[in-house]
Amino acid sequence: MLLIYASILVLFFLKTGISTITSLSSYVSIEKHYLLPIISGDDQHIPHYTGCKPTDLAFDSCNPNEPTQIDLPESLKSCGNNQIKSIIKQHQGPRIKFIELWPSLGGYGFYTWVYARALINETQWIWFNSSSIILESAVNSPLNSSEYPEPYFPQLLMTSNPSDNFDIFADMLQYSNLTQKPLFGDCLWTSINYTNSLIEKQTATIYQSWLPFEEKDVIQQDQRHNICVILPQPARLNGKSYTLFVSIGENNEINWPSNIRWYNVSSPSENEIDRVKPNSDDWYRNLHWSHTFATDWKFDMCQFSGNQSIEFENKTKLSFTRKSSVQPDNQLLDLIDYLIERYTKMNVETRKQTFLWRNITQANLIAILPAGGKFKCREPVVFFDHIDTAFEKDTFYNTGKRQTTSGADDNVSGLVTLLQSISILKESQQTACRDIWLVHLTGEEYPAASLGIVYFLQQLLVTKQPIYIGVIVDMISHRVNRTDPIIQVSPGDTTKSVVSAKLALDYVYPMIQNDLILKNLTPVLRSWNDPYSYLYNTDGVRLVEYGFSCILFNEHINYHEYYRRTGYHDTKDTVDLIDFEYGQTLSQYAIATVAMLAHAECQSLSVVHSINSYLLAFIVLFPVIGNFICSK
Repeated sequence: MLLIYASILVLFFLKTGISTITSLSSYVSIEKHYLLPIISGDDQHIPHYTGCKPTDLAFDSCNPNEPTQIDLPESLKSCGNNQIKSIIKQHQGPRIKFIELWPSLGGYGFYTWVYARALINETQWIWFNSSSIILESAVNSPLNSSEYPEPYFPQLLMTSNPSDNFDIFADMLQYSNLTQKPLFGDCLWTSINYTNSLIEKQTATIYQSWLPFEEKDVIQQDQRHNICVILPQPARLNGKSYTLFVSIGENNEINWPSNIRWYNVSSPSENEIDRVKPNSDDWYRNLHWSHTFATDWKFDMCQFSGNQSIEFENKTKLSFTRKSSVQPDNQLLDLIDYLIERYTKMNVETRKQTFLWRNITQANLIAILPAGGKFKCREPVVFFDHIDTAFEKDTFYNTGKRQTTSGADDNVSGLVTLLQSISILKESQQTACRDIWLVHLTGEEYPAASLGIVYFLQQLLVTKQPIYIGVIVDMISHRVNRTDPIIQVSPGDTTKSVVSAKLALDYVYPMIQNDLILKNLTPVLRSWNDPYSYLYNTDGVRLVEYGFSCILFNEHINYHEYYRRTGYHDTKDTVDLIDFEYGQTLSQYAIATVAMLAHAECQSLSVVHSINSYLLAFIVLFPVIGNFICSK
């Protein structure tokens, strides 16, 4: 492994005056993290991909041997300069000559730094001690230019210490915090003989690190790895691991590697927006809302929230009360079976993705609405919800019992949106060029933590099936203030994401406003890395990390506003707190945007006029839902 990546590492070192230090990236055990066997979404930090994203690597749409220029947002440079100055100022001891660090995505949707080591040379280095460093400007979610995202510093855990051992290796259901996970996946492993002073030669041995989660039990029994240094794993450049070395001058000047290109995110041009905008308003002319839409929406909300029993075709009645992927007796497969019955009645084709997690069968469900327009494109628009619900925080912390919420807002409201979209989208699809996939995902909530979306995206990558964009509905029917007009529209970080979100605001909403149940709402754009975006706390963050385009539609909630309200992951998330007209209107808006996007770029290079019979036969046999496999 060291030989494979030698060229990229040496290049980084030469540009900073270092040529002999072994980068921590050399100890990464798995390069293609995105293809690891399914465990769950947060068992290990996903590395930050610069250059080629997983989508590019899987679809062969970039050259992994391209020049080793690293593109990073300008905000990271100002963040790094501010924090490194504070680190140097507070450091006591020999002068730091180099700092090893790398970019990562923080827990609240902001890119930040992982500060790993302070170095004098290849034999004298120490881990940074976070307990001795105070960064006054570091916050979880910065609101202005004087604040910066909280960085990551090393945390040293000893396997010989019972408490540390528990934090590293215990089963997730043993912890006293609902969102705590074992730290094993983020362990950089070293020997016990660690030297904690820059004055002395470092004698610790570093082993292969950031191991696959399925090796946890083997490592625990082996005990040859004595110290676990908790750090998010190094970033990737064109699929290869890397770290950066910042040199510190005699006068404490900060010298970044010369192969970094700092960029500012610019808004898409009018030409870019016009290129995506449908050539006609056929999508709108075929958009018809049933006079029973509101009553059907409300009825399904009550059913799926457990207020009323659901009756299957065989007259079996069931109330859904166990809806966490981690519960061995969960009812999510029953829920999917019921959805299949509903789709079958509406003559909609469905495909079920099944897989195992913790020896429990898990499943996503995909319903397919084919395009009927003159042009055909193989990249579908994917409409996402999640069907699982969270554990009730108040019940758990009062009794220790893990009991799932009714989940009326989070996320029965999303499930009902997809289900009620069928009759509407079927009509609008008559002139569309893109299929629409309605995807009901399992395992979004802790402790599964994006389990279903990770499996779904892996299957896209493995089978080289691109998508045009993902549209997510998650928490769309709760308003703390019933006069609050805000709808949050939060795009991912790609140009297509932002363009699609702008079209949703400036094209779709004015077009449909008079058709909406509530006509006085205000869509607001919440861009990626906006402190008021909520995309980071949904399955959408996985789409961003893997390189897919996406938009999130959701109610007015984010880290700074209404995040700790009643009815969020507690016993109060019932239909009693639902603002039905608000939720129905937000559903209409999301459905209309999906209809529009299925008509977007219909005469671009990614469409064809007819289906080749040979290719059609291939598609039928292929395990991915039938559609074209085309170049980007």
